[in-house]
Amino acid sequence: MSRYLSPRLVVLAVLASSFAWVLVFPVRLTRPPTPALTVVYGAGLVLFVAAQAVVLRAAVSLDQPRRTRLRAISGLVVVALALWWPAFAWAEPDRTPWAWLAGFAAGAAVLAHPAAGAGTAIGLAAAAAVGAAVFGGSLPVNVAVVLGIAVALWLAGLVLVWLLRLLAEAEAGRAAEADLAIAQERLRVSRELHDVLGHRLGIIALKAELAGDLVTSDPARAAAENEQIRELAATTLAEARRAVHGETVADLATQLASAELVLGSAGIDTAVDVDASALPVGTSRLLAAVVREAVTNVLRHSAAQTVSITYAHPTLRIVNDGAQGDPTMSGTGLASLAARCAAAGARLVAGPVDGGRFEVRVELAP
Repeated sequence: MSRYLSPRLVVLAVLASSFAWVLVFPVRLTRPPTPALTVVYGAGLVLFVAAQAVVLRAAVSLDQPRRTRLRAISGLVVVALALWWPAFAWAEPDRTPWAWLAGFAAGAAVLAHPAAGAGTAIGLAAAAAVGAAVFGGSLPVNVAVVLGIAVALWLAGLVLVWLLRLLAEAEAGRAAEADLAIAQERLRVSRELHDVLGHRLGIIALKAELAGDLVTSDPARAAAENEQIRELAATTLAEARRAVHGETVADLATQLASAELVLGSAGIDTAVDVDASALPVGTSRLLAAVVREAVTNVLRHSAAQTVSITYAHPTLRIVNDGAQGDPTMSGTGLASLAARCAAAGARLVAGPVDGGRFEVRVELAP
């Protein structure tokens, strides 16, 4: 099969071709008396085909309301009845052109709305019986043609309509899966950028403030701080780009080293008691994100003088002595981090503890 043809198009083509025969029999079985009437009759048949296409579209659509389906069926019945007199009056001897039209109309109607379609089939069969009585045709033959064609098309179309709806649902499922993948990627990028930018920008702001204080008292050290700010800004930009492209690789050991350096630069005494070498990669990255968020919050929101980071399986604790100024779990960073931990089977708790301290605690799954 060509890669440009979808399965739905193929099934739609088969369904349309099944009902396209409606043009063949009425044309071959009737003989309008003049060329002008032939054109009028042909226009009526084209209108019938268009009305039938509307009904079939309603039959294969998942979102068509009941009122729309009934309107489409009503339009098809009106066109069929408009062709009743010419089809009977201009029919070849012993031929039943209108019964063929009525059978196709009934078959399409049943596919679009079974209850209304059944009523339509009975009504059109009755109209065929009246035509046979008025124009001297065979009543049993006309009724049998209407109902026989309707049942045959309904059975054949039922499988095709079911298959079309199944394909539509499959396509909708693939579209939903793609939307979910996009949403997950956006969430990942948002989380990574929050981790990178929140942490680094806090450091840059702290060093900029320090450099400003040192401009007059210690120009050499102020220049050194400015150089570090430049290097941090370049590093932050590079990490932000890596985060967008999914190339970030933050493990716990790297993050702990960064935390010691940053907190030490801020004049905060830091004690680290963590053995990160035996941790699985996924757990290491999760705990690295917790450390990064906690250190960022210390720099931004607390007046801490000491910070301790300890890990004793299965619990990581980050404690600082600046609880009075620290955020609680209402902060968006810790709240989103708690959700990330929960998704990984861990539990994150943050809040004040005894002694005027603030603790961020992660309890891993045993």
